[in-house]
Amino acid sequence: MKKLFIVTLLLTYSVLAQSEINSLREIIQAGKYYNSEIHYFPTNGSFNVFYIYKISYSQLFFEKISEQFKAGISVNIEIKDSAGHVIDRGFDKQNVTAKDFDQSNSEELFINGLIKFNLPKGKYSFIPFISDLISKRERKLLPIPVEISDSVLILNPIVINPAKSLCSNGYEFYQIINNTSAVPFNQPYNSLLIPVTRNNIKNLRYSISSAESTIVKDQIIDEAVFLNNIISICDKNAALYKSTDQDSIKYFVIKNFTAGLPETPIKIEITIDSLNSYKQKFDIDVIWIHKPKSLLDPEQAIRFLEIIEPKEVIAELLSKKDYTKTLNQYWKTKDPTPTTTYNELMNEFYSRIDYCDIKFKPIGNNSGAKTDRGRIYIKYGTPDTIERDSNIDDKVVETWFYKQLKRSFIFIDNDGNGKFQLVGNQ
Repeated sequence: MKKLFIVTLLLTYSVLAQSEINSLREIIQAGKYYNSEIHYFPTNGSFNVFYIYKISYSQLFFEKISEQFKAGISVNIEIKDSAGHVIDRGFDKQNVTAKDFDQSNSEELFINGLIKFNLPKGKYSFIPFISDLISKRERKLLPIPVEISDSVLILNPIVINPAKSLCSNGYEFYQIINNTSAVPFNQPYNSLLIPVTRNNIKNLRYSISSAESTIVKDQIIDEAVFLNNIISICDKNAALYKSTDQDSIKYFVIKNFTAGLPETPIKIEITIDSLNSYKQKFDIDVIWIHKPKSLLDPEQAIRFLEIIEPKEVIAELLSKKDYTKTLNQYWKTKDPTPTTTYNELMNEFYSRIDYCDIKFKPIGNNSGAKTDRGRIYIKYGTPDTIERDSNIDDKVVETWFYKQLKRSFIFIDNDGNGKFQLVGNQ
């Protein structure tokens, strides 16, 4: 049974629970609702500065017009100098259409945009204002301090999707991930670009550490690409284009950057040995984007394993003091990609629990995951078909069919409270 569970879990995709539509939630979480990054590049004695942002559809107020759902957003940036004087303003306004309610409530779809400035070197404060064009609500976000220096040789690292894409204008580009300068733990194959201001630099040396330990020590990077010193929006994505122009920037590439990193803040130290061991350090958060809620409490996460494990195994796991370490060690033995620290199977299991907790929660019950329908869904995933009918006692009957497994499960809601009981399977 356990082997069958592992196989079926790997064959299906997780279904994320949906939340109610609202407008500009009070909590903005990196990598989930609103993200922004600021990057600058030298050009002709000044600097091109790019404020890039993305906001999920779930944070917008959609208005249904005819058969479509429409929303709009305006992002305004006010820039102050070190004396507190406003020296520049910029804005970007976008409208979006969703084809249905589910799409309008998605946390996976985003509006991406950018605002460009040209500034001399100096210390600045970027103050963003976000306006929802339908609800007319506006939020002022926290100021972002930015120091632009012409003595810096290594610019802010940029996380990208390593797969080159072809824009509708015919140019190749790399998509900027934009998670508020954080690295997605659950996207282990992204690359980290390290831009340098001198194209004659041949290699870099880097080390990575966390508060607990040194993770990577003195690795040499010599792979590099030349890209434009301009960030653009291409097919609704923030993009860097390949370039051979004299104004291009050299970017050193660390492939599969997150693959061996823990889910914790890290510090990366980058050294240019050819320039008197010039060093720069960057603080980067490694964040599990859309981490299942059922994983936030490690003790409860262990208890959920009773769905697939006997009580003796659960008791043994709970006897350990460090629940987080114990939970990770348990799932490590079942990791389909052991060369990365992110465990897809673990994510799938707890994503299903999150889904079941909402989808199958009976009236007056705290958890839908521990109902009969929840347990079957967690073990086998989404049924290929569901038939719903009533029996001779006028009780609602659901039958789930799994074609590949050649199995079916019959549930009856005997009490009329949504707590379906498993009464048969074949």
